[in-house]
Amino acid sequence: MNPSCSSLHSTMRCAWGRLLLAPAVSVLLALAACNGTAVVTLTSTPSQDNFLAYRVGLVSVQLEGKSALKILPASTTVDLTTLTDVSEVLGAAAVAKGDYKSALVTLDYSAAQIVYDDGSLNGVTLTPVGANGRALGQIQLTVNLDPSDSFSVTSKGSSRLALNFNLAASNVVNLSAATVTVTPVVAASALPIDAKLVRIRGPISGVTSGDLTSTTSGSFSMGIWPFNGTVAGAGTLAVVPSTTTTYEVNGSASTGTAGEGQLASLGSGTLTVVYGTLTSAQQSTTTTTAGTASTTSTSLVTFTASQVLAGSSVQGSGFDRVTGTVSARNGDTLTVEDGTLVADDGVETFLGGTTFVIVGPNTLITELGQGVAEFFTPQQVTVGASIDAFGVASIQSAGNATLDASAGRVRLDTTTASGLVTAQGTGALTLNLAFLGGRAITPLDFVGSGAAPGAYSVTTGSLDLTNSTVGAPVIVTGLPSAFGAVPPNFTASTLLDPTTIDAVLMVDWSAGTASPFATYDSTAIDVDSHNSSIGARHQIQVGAQIIDIVGLASDPLIVPNPTSANTVYSIAHLQSTTVENFDTYDAFITQLQTELNGTTLVTGLTAVGQYTASTFSLAATSITLSLNN
Repeated sequence: MNPSCSSLHSTMRCAWGRLLLAPAVSVLLALAACNGTAVVTLTSTPSQDNFLAYRVGLVSVQLEGKSALKILPASTTVDLTTLTDVSEVLGAAAVAKGDYKSALVTLDYSAAQIVYDDGSLNGVTLTPVGANGRALGQIQLTVNLDPSDSFSVTSKGSSRLALNFNLAASNVVNLSAATVTVTPVVAASALPIDAKLVRIRGPISGVTSGDLTSTTSGSFSMGIWPFNGTVAGAGTLAVVPSTTTTYEVNGSASTGTAGEGQLASLGSGTLTVVYGTLTSAQQSTTTTTAGTASTTSTSLVTFTASQVLAGSSVQGSGFDRVTGTVSARNGDTLTVEDGTLVADDGVETFLGGTTFVIVGPNTLITELGQGVAEFFTPQQVTVGASIDAFGVASIQSAGNATLDASAGRVRLDTTTASGLVTAQGTGALTLNLAFLGGRAITPLDFVGSGAAPGAYSVTTGSLDLTNSTVGAPVIVTGLPSAFGAVPPNFTASTLLDPTTIDAVLMVDWSAGTASPFATYDSTAIDVDSHNSSIGARHQIQVGAQIIDIVGLASDPLIVPNPTSANTVYSIAHLQSTTVENFDTYDAFITQLQTELNGTTLVTGLTAVGQYTASTFSLAATSITLSLNN
């Protein structure tokens, strides 16, 4: 190592000196000269217990190795229901090179807001309690990485650590008592554990408008303010756009170099949200000293932008912002239940009641990712639409509010519709809806919308409908048709069928069991569906389809997914609040065989993957087993 970088002070000086010279395409704008960068992301796995809100305090995330490294500078609030389809960048921190074997994640449930979707208008607010039935405060989890694949940060390199909060494994709902028993489970891996879009939020700097085919221009850097927080996270990122990157800047849509120019005109410090992909790669460098060649390998993480929102398209500029799903519409008044308000000054408030959003002929309607200036009328906003509405908010009592967007904007985000197929046509499906916009359909008021939930028509274009047969569960992503329009009611851009939906197998053992499996080995786990200790949850959910494993003709089998590159297998120890994680199924089974010793009890099992009904097997990309120790 260069002697000038031998101390921490000189390391920082060395890193920042070289930062300005790094090619923008190379990676993150990071402290990459003498040490490295740890890029930490957080996502969540959904639960069969559908939560409308799951807002908890994320107090800290700290990496453990030769030294401790805090990723979050301050506690923030996170709604984990918003992370089921996206990963959030928590920070890109400068870190001494080396291996980090675990992370400490501290959560605070003392002011948690957890709302369960029981099909009523506003859902049921649940009180979080521990396994002992007492109210929860702070909980610190020790999240251990795969012993054979720790989180390694190289000199001048950058590496990604993926964290996943498992909502299914962490929560058991008791509606009669209006409580949720919480035993948090967080999976972690130095390898990608999902293929979700990644979201970065923070102020921009260093925007250069230029040729996007160049490797030294057309990039910009971002600070990191996770979620809707106002405190900066660790480090900065370099964002690399392309000619197809879409922009919405102060409500104006554009693509490529035009959008880049708009972004450059805003100036440094403008709050920005970028969606894209993080890609990890190894770069080899060969050097020759005194005639002897040596090769070093450096890990690099590149962020490529697909969608950029900036300026008042994020928040501010006199606008408050309400985010949520439209549950009803009456004239120019939209109804949003359980929405989130981010005020012009950045203060975030959960609106647990009804928010009325007022639109009018002067309301600008945009669509996330549209990329070109296109005018939509307010009629485009209909029941089931996922929206970000910008206007002037006033809060009433009991969590109710009004947002006047008649001189503001409404952005349509993509939404999902989930149900069982009742008819298949050419480029079209009819669904018996179960969920729309992430909500159970019971409280949604379709009057005047032109849609009926029992016969919801979806145009699918050229999407493959081979496995979308009558009775099959499907999940489509796209946009609902305009309010009052004749069918079709929804235009799908993507479609998941029984062969591609992430099924969730969930089993509880009320008092725990020492023998949850008929057999388990390196080929499969045979879940004993006749175990007398099985609790209230014992099912497989495939989209809108629920399969009771107790009624199956054969025990369900959990097998490792042979094709997925994104896997993580976890053993959670509930008393010690420790989670062991393994990147391979074989390593997971080997450890499990040492821990299920006849006295340790299993209290819960969650597995995610593709379910094949004919063989009763689930090809798992993740398995989480909860033990009572």
